[in-house]
Amino acid sequence: MRIAAVLLLVVGAGIGAWALLRPPPPDAPPVDVAPRPPEPPPVTLPGPSEYAGSARCAECHGGSSDWEWSTNHQERWARSAHALSIRDFTGTEAARPFDGEVFTARDIDHRLGPGPVMGCEGPGGERGTFPVEKVMGVRRVQMFLTTLPGGHIQVLPVFVEVPARKWFDYSDFIFGGPSHIEIPPDSAYSWYGPHRNYSSRCGMCHMTDFRIGYDPDAGTYASTWKDPVVGCESCHGPSARHAEKWRHVQDVPDPVVNPVKLDIERANQVCAQCHSENILVKTGFLPGDDLYGSFDLAGLEDEKHLYPDGRAKELIHNYIPILEARCGPIRCTKCHEPHGRAAPGGGTIPGDLIRPLDDDWICTQCHDGIAKDLAAHTHHAPEGAGSRCVNCHMPPLIIEGGHGRVRDHTISIPSIENTRRHGLPNACRSCHLTEYPGWEYPHFEAWYPEADARNHRVPLAAAIAAGRARRPEAKEPLGKLLADPNPVYRAGAASLLAAYDADLRGALADPHPLVRKAAIDGVARRHPEALEPLLGDPSLVLRRAAAIALASRHEKAAYGYIAARPELRARVVPVLEECARERPDDADIHFLLGKLYAMDGRKEEADRALSRYARLRPWAK
Repeated sequence: MRIAAVLLLVVGAGIGAWALLRPPPPDAPPVDVAPRPPEPPPVTLPGPSEYAGSARCAECHGGSSDWEWSTNHQERWARSAHALSIRDFTGTEAARPFDGEVFTARDIDHRLGPGPVMGCEGPGGERGTFPVEKVMGVRRVQMFLTTLPGGHIQVLPVFVEVPARKWFDYSDFIFGGPSHIEIPPDSAYSWYGPHRNYSSRCGMCHMTDFRIGYDPDAGTYASTWKDPVVGCESCHGPSARHAEKWRHVQDVPDPVVNPVKLDIERANQVCAQCHSENILVKTGFLPGDDLYGSFDLAGLEDEKHLYPDGRAKELIHNYIPILEARCGPIRCTKCHEPHGRAAPGGGTIPGDLIRPLDDDWICTQCHDGIAKDLAAHTHHAPEGAGSRCVNCHMPPLIIEGGHGRVRDHTISIPSIENTRRHGLPNACRSCHLTEYPGWEYPHFEAWYPEADARNHRVPLAAAIAAGRARRPEAKEPLGKLLADPNPVYRAGAASLLAAYDADLRGALADPHPLVRKAAIDGVARRHPEALEPLLGDPSLVLRRAAAIALASRHEKAAYGYIAARPELRARVVPVLEECARERPDDADIHFLLGKLYAMDGRKEEADRALSRYARLRPWAK
């Protein structure tokens, strides 16, 4: 499952401070001549015994301590959003009581209680009563989990929107608003299907050392975890050897990651393992690893999650937006306390912010000239909300079909031109809620007459919006974005240019893995042979993308290219088999393997792979 200031929260129980990736400077070398950086060596997947668990960490890093930097880590963390992101359902955890209330959605009655149960339509369309075992989420929405036969931990169909304390059907979010669409039993959108499976979709980010444990032949799960929360080791790495080192004062290397010692990019990626919209490709990601070697990240091509100017439309996945920001590099911990932040008088501060939202210090320490005369810059009273930096440059965005708000992490300049052209939200409207649409235009134009002419997000949004709509005029501006210093823009352009039959072979040599991966589908359309070297790439993410592109080319000569090349299949199949071992719940990989096995006359293996696919996609034809 897939707010203020720089979100990307990081959890742990030790030393906390790490940084965000800065986009390449404007004078960066052209992408077609930039050298490709070496890939990091592979990391051995730690065994369960190497994880000590947060309770063990608390023996030294909780409560009072002689070391000031570690004082009360455990105590503060226990109140943080990470520690509360999932917990056992006790009856007092939900923002609405389970007292027998009936909530009707899509002409289906959902009885919520009495007690920890939810009555609703279940597998096969039969009505049932399902135990509510855990609640997931704390400040924005709360979801409820139950376990079905075969170890299938599923997200139940009705959620609570926490600030409004009201129920809503998750299908409303899927379809973009209140919907009366009929969802047939056992379809792709059924709450008890693979798309709503906690092990496959949620567990990696809501628990520590989560192992999916899927048996593709039995169709059952036996998922495991070390901590049933986002614990210390999610961001500091396995700590059993660390604990033994200091318990016995051994002169051996300390395996625990101190994020402040990581370089900016790798430190930021500790957060991004969860605070990005991604597909887990390779299990066992550890703090300090290369994010792009384990996760396939969505970017500007993703219309569901991002506006065409790069701002978030869904969830709190702010890694891609922050990569676009021209402010920085700025550390997550400049704005957020990863171990939790207590509010005066008790409770916690939303976002675990270190400083209040109305404290401009993080911005004015660099923009001191603006700080000396705020009114001249903001055209609002210096002491008022209209002069607070975050309200114009990190305004709240309505996300998830109106069921949440998140601060904009692109840290961008407001644009009324993007509102005019594309209907994108602007900062003025986030405060002046009762004014009529367009009220802000003359004010903005009078105060900042050249702002939109200078704002790089105006041509960016135009190019991305046109590319998503497959309009002919998008090809030229998307081509220009391929040379932009920002890797997010280059990757978005490469992905969208695939629809225009552009020659993207040059992007395969881009210094950033986001761009190399984004170019693969486009290259497959015109020059599939250029992808063959990627089948031996050190990154499984790139090997996987190349293998999928070569095995699933949807052209008139459907299977012609790979069907005529048994030597190529002999290279593609092992890559897909490795992917199936890493993610045995990846239905599409099993389908492609079944197709390729059949081409090679391996009927028994083909039947087995296609049976695995059918268990994960029972509604597919």
